[in-house]
Amino acid sequence: MKRWIGRSIIVIGLLHTVFGLVGFRNTLAVLFGEGIINTVNGQPDREMAFWFIFFGFSMIVFGALVDWCESKEIKLPPTIGWGLLTISIIGVLFMPVSGFWVVIIPSIGLIRHKALSVVNA
Repeated sequence: MKRWIGRSIIVIGLLHTVFGLVGFRNTLAVLFGEGIINTVNGQPDREMAFWFIFFGFSMIVFGALVDWCESKEIKLPPTIGWGLLTISIIGVLFMPVSGFWVVIIPSIGLIRHKALSVVNA
C-alpha cells in the first residue's frame, strides 16, 4: 500500500509552520528581539503566534510517526484516526475559514487504513 497518510500530515504541518512564520513575522521579530525566554505568556498576539507555529511542528512530528508506521506496516489503533478527525471537525466548527478542512483527508485515510487492515488480517 502506498505511503501517503503520514507524508500528507507532514506537508500540512510544514505549510502551517511556513504560514505561521510568514504571517507572524513581526510578532516573532519582537520575541527574538526580547530574547525569547518568557516573552509570550499573557499576551494574546504572542500566544497565538507561538501556538500556531508549535501546532505546525507538532503535526510534522506526528506525521513522521505515522509515516514511519506506514513504512513498517505497523497498524495504528483506530482511535488515532478518529481522534484526528474529531480535532479537525471541532477546528472547522470554531474556525470554518482555516486549514482544518485539509486534515480531514488524512484522518479518513487513517480510519480506512485500519479498517482495511482488519479485513485483510
